[in-house]
Amino acid sequence: MSISQIACAIDATECAIVRLKPAGSARYSLTECTTFPFGAGDLASAKGERRLKKLTMHLKKWQEEDLALSVGPETYLPLPAYFPAGASREACREYCNIEARYFLHRPEEYNCDMTAFANGCCDKLHQKQLLLFYPAAAGRRATEQFAVHHPIVFSGTPQLPLQHLSRLSAERQVILELENNYVLLTVAHNGQLERFSCHQVKNREEAEYFTIRELKENPVGRDTTVQCTGSKADKSMRALIAKATSLNLKPLELPESLPINNLNQFAPASGAAVKAISMALMALAEKEHPAVQGQ
Repeated sequence: MSISQIACAIDATECAIVRLKPAGSARYSLTECTTFPFGAGDLASAKGERRLKKLTMHLKKWQEEDLALSVGPETYLPLPAYFPAGASREACREYCNIEARYFLHRPEEYNCDMTAFANGCCDKLHQKQLLLFYPAAAGRRATEQFAVHHPIVFSGTPQLPLQHLSRLSAERQVILELENNYVLLTVAHNGQLERFSCHQVKNREEAEYFTIRELKENPVGRDTTVQCTGSKADKSMRALIAKATSLNLKPLELPESLPINNLNQFAPASGAAVKAISMALMALAEKEHPAVQGQ
């Protein structure tokens, strides 16, 4: 088990690689934070193999070190479900496989991230879970490529790492994601998911409609800043949403209370970098306290 943790986040239009190491007293130091001007869409193109190789060569500087990997999918298919309270990870995974066979036309073509909702116990016997299905092809391809040189300690979407990031924020974490095919709103606090809403969209007008509706119907956005990320979260879109909702919007960023000593040297300014750092923090926390991930 390596002491440092490297993480690679692949978003729709950019990638980020970070390396985080413990610095004593529950603090960390960044030793790498690099972004690349291509993303998941580019990796699926004719030049994808060459770009994936570029990431591989960059990561080989820390060959054999643990790697956490996230790939932003083209879409999410969320499914709320109730599992037995206190079920083990292995049992939850089996329950998830059963749900997938009923929910999906071709379940073998999807992966699933799982997390429990905060206050999700409807009784003493059951716990409300969110099963987040997404197309597996892009993530599997990257995982197979990187696994040649690194033990993969996490492979999934950015959702669990961002949820973990809320453990380090004093206030609720509200994140709005605007991508080509979906609008997603999450609210998390102290590492637990409080709200998850996802709408499939076909164009910018649908994205505007569902975003404004969700924010107006969700009062938590009036108590804290809404963080905005995604390939469609440009200045004009943020300005339109802010005007329509009277809410304070800002780009996705790290909490001020984050225990990283040298953020001023790297100043991660991209959403992919924030997601990569979140992943590295989650992976390190999982090593220190197993079963943190997704709980």
